[in-house]
Amino acid sequence: MLDTKEIIDFFTLEQSHAKKELGQNFLINKKVCEDIVNLLSPLNNEKVLEIGPGLGALTDILIKKNYDLTCVEYDAKFVNYLNLAYGKYPNIKIIKNNIIKEKEVGFDRVIGNLPYYMTTEIISFITTKDTILKECVFMVQKECYLRLTSLEGKDFNGINVYLKYMFNINACFDVKKNNFFPVPSVDSIVFKMVRKEDSSLQFGLKLYKVANCLFINRRKTILNNLNMIVKNKENTAKIISECNLKENCRAEQLTINDFINLTNILIQDGYIK
Repeated sequence: MLDTKEIIDFFTLEQSHAKKELGQNFLINKKVCEDIVNLLSPLNNEKVLEIGPGLGALTDILIKKNYDLTCVEYDAKFVNYLNLAYGKYPNIKIIKNNIIKEKEVGFDRVIGNLPYYMTTEIISFITTKDTILKECVFMVQKECYLRLTSLEGKDFNGINVYLKYMFNINACFDVKKNNFFPVPSVDSIVFKMVRKEDSSLQFGLKLYKVANCLFINRRKTILNNLNMIVKNKENTAKIISECNLKENCRAEQLTINDFINLTNILIQDGYIK
């Protein structure tokens, strides 16, 4: 992996700089990189996706483990670097693209240092589009992780409901900001998501739709929000009653089981197919 001087030399040669708006902060601590990669538990013949490899801090370790590795990178100058550095290896495919625009997503394991401004969008895309996904290891800014895993208050949202149903999510370790170059303003956290064996993507997507509907206007009651699906307030009130909920409560007051129960009834009654 590149050290600070080599990163500076790279950008000097490219007559460029690390783009803050794209979340370009590069890991310069090899031990941290190894600890992140070692959280992955791929089996033989499984496919691994690395999102946003940048200058290859994780790629350099992943490639030597002989994984069937695909790297998706948005920045052309990093794609060129990765091809020069790792293109000779037979077990790697390097793609220039924005990950959320990838049409073919079929990976058992996903790993990446995700940019702050796109963390939720990337995780939502990967977990809803990839039918064989078993496990993710991500590094994000700490506040983003806390927001993504919150199950109450202003940070509780549709994506939180969906992820809680689909995955066991655990924080693994913190990464201090001085492990990056350029040094970001906040610390990061590495966390692991493991697909629950009893989860169903088909049901999860319907649950996600219901949860998003209930959170679409946080100030409105679940009666008003849910009625956008049912389109009959009398029937909506009946469904809410069947779940032993109050019509005037709001989405952030519900539990994960409440969302699951509502989704099951909406499916049963034919409002969601």
